[in-house]
Amino acid sequence: MHNLRESYSGANIVAIDCDAGSSEVNQLNRIKLMLAVAKRVIRF
Repeated sequence: MHNLRESYSGANIVAIDCDAGSSEVNQLNRIKLMLAVAKRVIRF
């Protein structure tokens, strides 16, 4: 992720845990938060 952030400084990058200990609700909440931030940024 570090290299991606350096190469694409304006990119909206989020880490999503997909291991057995991570709940589906947590994964969905992270995706929803990422989309909310993206929508806010696009509106200027």
